[in-house]
Amino acid sequence: MSMTLISDCDGVLIDSEVVAFDVLMRETQKIFPNVDVAAYLDSTFGQKMEHLVQHLAQKAGAAIPDGFLQHLRTVTDADIERLSQPVADVDVLVNSPLLKAVVSNSAMPRILSALNKVGLSQRADVQIFSAEQVQNPKPAPDLYRLAAQTLGVKPQTCVVIEDSESGVQSALAAGMTVIGFVGGLHIPAGHADKLRALGVCAVLERLRDLPALLEQQNAIH
Repeated sequence: MSMTLISDCDGVLIDSEVVAFDVLMRETQKIFPNVDVAAYLDSTFGQKMEHLVQHLAQKAGAAIPDGFLQHLRTVTDADIERLSQPVADVDVLVNSPLLKAVVSNSAMPRILSALNKVGLSQRADVQIFSAEQVQNPKPAPDLYRLAAQTLGVKPQTCVVIEDSESGVQSALAAGMTVIGFVGGLHIPAGHADKLRALGVCAVLERLRDLPALLEQQNAIH
C-alpha cells in the first residue's frame, strides 16, 4: 500500500507562526486593553485568526471594530512576507517524492507566498488546500477529507505532518496518521507531550530526520 505525505504550511514549511502571533498579540491588545491577550493566546496557534479575535471580543465584552479583521489580515500578511523564513532543513520535505499536498487553515494567497519562499511552488504534483475551501476549518476533519478525496487516496494511507493541536485533531479525525512536528520557532515548552496525548504516531524535532521516520511508517502502512 503506497503512502501519501501531506504537510501543514505555517510552522512546518515556514516559520510564520511566530510572526503571526506577534502581530495578533500587538494589534488585539490595542483594541482589547482590559484583556491579558498574551495569556489567552498561549498555545492557540494553528487556529483561525477570526475565531481567536471573536473569542477575545467575547472575553473583553466588546465588539470587534469595523474593518479590524481586514486590517489584521493585511498587517499579518505583510509581516509574514517580510520577516518569515523557511523552517530549517525544509528542503528535505519539499523534495520528498511522497509529498502530494499542503493543507492549511491560512488563506490561499498566504499559502502561495509561503510555498514560493520554500521552493515548493515548482512542484506541479503537490496540490494546495486552504480553509477557504470548506465550511469548517481545522480542527474539523473537513479539509483533510477534501484533500484525500481530491487526491483519490484513502485517509488511512495518508501521513500528515502537523505542528498545532487543532491540525493534529483535524487529521486524526479524518482517519489519517499524524506526525507531530515541534521544530518551529513558535513551539512552547511541553508541546510535544500535548501532541503525543492527542495521538500522534511520533514527534519530529528536525525535518532532516523525516526520511527515516517515513521509512518506519511506510513499513507499518
